[in-house]
Amino acid sequence: MDLKVGIIFNYLQFPDVSKFPFVINKRKDGIFVKKGLFVYTKSVEGFLIGRIEKILLLNEYFSDALTIKAYNNDNNPNILKGLFPSDDFEFAIAFVKNLGIIKFKEENKKEIKTIQRMTYPASPGAEVYLVKEDLLNNFLGLDLNKGLNLGKLKVSNIDANINMDRLLNKHFAILAISGAGKSYLTSILIEELLLRDDTCGTPAIILIDVHGEYTYLKDVPELRNIVKIQDTSYFQIAVPKLNAWSFKKYQEQISNVQVRELSKYIQKLKKDEGKKGRYSLHDLIELIEEDSEGGKSTKQALIGWLSELNRLTLFGPQENPQIKNIINQKEITIFSLQNEISIRKKQIIVDYICNKLFYLRRMNKIPPFLLIIEEAHQFCPEAAYSKSLSKPIIETISREGRKFMACLCLISQRPKRLSTTALSQLNTKIILNIKNPYDLKHLMDSSETITKEYTDMISNLGVGEMLLMGNAVNYPIFIDIRERKYKPQRENISLAKLCLVWQNNPLK
Repeated sequence: MDLKVGIIFNYLQFPDVSKFPFVINKRKDGIFVKKGLFVYTKSVEGFLIGRIEKILLLNEYFSDALTIKAYNNDNNPNILKGLFPSDDFEFAIAFVKNLGIIKFKEENKKEIKTIQRMTYPASPGAEVYLVKEDLLNNFLGLDLNKGLNLGKLKVSNIDANINMDRLLNKHFAILAISGAGKSYLTSILIEELLLRDDTCGTPAIILIDVHGEYTYLKDVPELRNIVKIQDTSYFQIAVPKLNAWSFKKYQEQISNVQVRELSKYIQKLKKDEGKKGRYSLHDLIELIEEDSEGGKSTKQALIGWLSELNRLTLFGPQENPQIKNIINQKEITIFSLQNEISIRKKQIIVDYICNKLFYLRRMNKIPPFLLIIEEAHQFCPEAAYSKSLSKPIIETISREGRKFMACLCLISQRPKRLSTTALSQLNTKIILNIKNPYDLKHLMDSSETITKEYTDMISNLGVGEMLLMGNAVNYPIFIDIRERKYKPQRENISLAKLCLVWQNNPLK
């Protein structure tokens, strides 16, 4: 038996095609109508589902100032309460935003066939009911059996099991101010993917960890064998695999003339049998210095540019790690950048990893993967190309990755500084608290689904609350994020404790 919560009535200029009001029934059986609940009514078009977005509490006795003054008179409160039975005249109005008309399959009246737009208002006098859990899951597009459990739907208290294919295949973003819980939510997502049943299908996960926030996963006994930590202090790009134009990408000041000269030196090294195809930047610089025929100015310029690259200690005779060999299904590979300070060095590392992953996936040499990039505004900013080496490949993956099952997740605390091109291609947005008006406006500009109404809600989200909208669900939903199963040890260390440790054991 569906639970009746009220009756539609005419109030102001409603009901119309987009909204309808209803008078809420008196509370009974522990049922309390709240903002955010999903309700339905039967209209001339069919089964109409909506969400309560506003509740008004009205009482005619308290609409006049003189009545309130008399009611509040301390001399005769009991007499007035008898004369003015105000509680009997209190009533609440709920305003429902219409979401869609459901058409059921003929063979199964509980299975949704299509969801259509409303073209006719709900009827005054029609009864309003709470939507049952199974129908609500179906309507929102949740996956009860194989979904990723991120928490509970607000108010409804239903498990928010998000379909993995819908979330990952068309990319997604996690956006919030610092301290709102981005890393916490990402940890939960990783838990759900790594602990997923073998029969469900799970991609490989690659995580660019800027601050070393996820390295604790290696210490979790249940995850130890499927978590790989790659310290980028030992990261190496194979010089023999680079052509002259690759060097120009890393060092833009190299001119086209110098690129042609550099190609000649690279070809000489490739033919050197003593090197056996394994040479470093130092070998290339030595060869240029020893050459007596080349132009002096060109040679000096090349030596200068290559020496600067060599000082980054990123280029060696072979690739380390061998990216093809460390990417496995249902495993996570974490590239930890916590020891890197130079933004340019970090961008080169991310650029190389992204290019290599995308190439290997297109050639079907590695399994489908999810690439998660923390602090994405550092690597794919809304800035000139020259300031962001890794930006082109990240934008390319955002545009073309879904064709090859190369999935992308960008995490940022400053949406305004994140590339609009990349952000607009991320079909699902997971948004926690954002206060900055410029960031909110940037979200509106990059996604037509984010309206002024939603930006107001986003700025009022608390810690542990999130808005999920886009391809992953049929309609935007608010979720109370669940607790993560595994916690890092540093969560137990407070600022006061750390200060005491430093006080008693200062670094020498």
